[in-house]
Amino acid sequence: MEPAALLSRALDAFAGSYDIARDAQVLSRRVDALAQLRALNSKYVLSQKHVLWEANAFEHAIFLCVDTLTAEMVEDWFAFLTRQAEPELVHPGKSLPDEGHMYTYLTLIFLCNGVQKDALQAVRRARFTKNYRFSLRGWATGRLLAVDLSSGVMTANAAGRELKPLFARLLRDA
Repeated sequence: MEPAALLSRALDAFAGSYDIARDAQVLSRRVDALAQLRALNSKYVLSQKHVLWEANAFEHAIFLCVDTLTAEMVEDWFAFLTRQAEPELVHPGKSLPDEGHMYTYLTLIFLCNGVQKDALQAVRRARFTKNYRFSLRGWATGRLLAVDLSSGVMTANAAGRELKPLFARLLRDA
């Protein structure tokens, strides 16, 4: 299977819940696809003006199709996602997310024809978690997944492990 074919299958799986943009622009970088989820939950009394609580969840998933994944590529994209894109995606124009923000997943998915060995280690050791006001305004977590289509091997960081079953099913059903 080619990365573009797996990308199409993955976007079809995400389409039920996510807003999807192909060939999107995230700040200054072009990505093959961007899938965004907003789940807004709240409880109110009598009218929506009297909110008891809010728990809003967000995810920004960036898809990249590459021929050969290198450690430098992993580190560069993960640093971009967590240092430059995080303020714009989580709390644009503000120092903190809005009240009611619970969490935001910043997800980076590499679909590759080949992966270098040091890139697998870079994927596994990538870590990012940021708490806003001691988690009173929620948190953001960086999730990373690399799918090597030549060998069928999937590698993820600790936060991205929950993505593996979805992509294993997509590969199996192809």
